Amino acid sequence: MIRQAIREDIPTIMSIVRSAQCALAELGIDQWQDGYPSVEAIENDIEQGVGYVACNEQDAPIGYAAIVLTGEEAYKQISTWTTGEDYVVVHRLCVSGDCRRQGISYRLMRYAAEQARKVGFSAFRIDTHRGNIRMLQMMQKLGFSYRGIVRYDSGERMAFDLNI
Repeated sequence: MIRQAIREDIPTIMSIVRSAQCALAELGIDQWQDGYPSVEAIENDIEQGVGYVACNEQDAPIGYAAIVLTGEEAYKQISTWTTGEDYVVVHRLCVSGDCRRQGISYRLMRYAAEQARKVGFSAFRIDTHRGNIRMLQMMQKLGFSYRGIVRYDSGERMAFDLNI
């Protein structure tokens, strides 16, 4: 089940985030090694209504994603998008360490696409660190196409899009 995150989920979400930070560090990449995403970022997601959790049978969060339907300012850096101007973007996608390789990320991504379709969007955009091989593999399996580099204060990210 996927549902909107609530404030009471924050401790569990932060545990999931810490697990993801450790996994990224094990891959030798610097993504999320600077305290991001912070409690404040997750709180803001929840307040904005964009924080979602994938839950187990006991309704305990095992995955998290910010599913945003209002665009991403940084994506204006890219002129090679093939998707429409109205799109869904997923940020802060992470899964609890003991639940990885069970399709939780795919479920969150499919859910994001469903939310986009519900409001009439047919485009999906996303970015990730060039060393995040797990995310890159998932995007390839889902059919995303590389569109260019997005620069954030935290570094460069590879950007992708998909018509849904």
